[in-house]
Amino acid sequence: MVRRALLFIIALLVGIVYMAELGAAEEKKGVVQEKKATVQGEKASAEETAGEMKIVNKVVTLHEYEGATPQTLSSAPGTTVIWVNQSRSPIELLFVDKKVVIACGSPVNFFVGKDGAYESAKIPFGGTASLCFLEKGHYEYMVKVSRTFYMPGDIARDNRGTIWIK
Repeated sequence: MVRRALLFIIALLVGIVYMAELGAAEEKKGVVQEKKATVQGEKASAEETAGEMKIVNKVVTLHEYEGATPQTLSSAPGTTVIWVNQSRSPIELLFVDKKVVIACGSPVNFFVGKDGAYESAKIPFGGTASLCFLEKGHYEYMVKVSRTFYMPGDIARDNRGTIWIK
């Protein structure tokens, strides 16, 4: 008798838990559908306000001896360039002539320097840096290897990369 009562209580609890999960799933489904409708509405209005700007990501790999690959990159305003450090040493990016003074989104491993332009922090091995370009122009940058000590046989190289925003 006690055993049947315990089995009945366990079955009742399992049923309650199942019904609660089913209700939560239905509620979540309704919320997801509401969010989809909201996102679609926001997406349509964002497309209307964005005009002709198309968001694009381009990846550039950095090596201490070879520099940037690809060395030259062309794209449109709104492009985010993502640099990936594949060398053994930290690397910095230094814009040579035209400086980046306005960017979209949140730049990664970049900060605003004293002159109001974006400057790269040291990008560690395997680390990334990214910057979104809004202004059209020719951006030439130098890939500078940052070392805290001298390694015998090292040759200082002036590796450069170019970004064309058209």
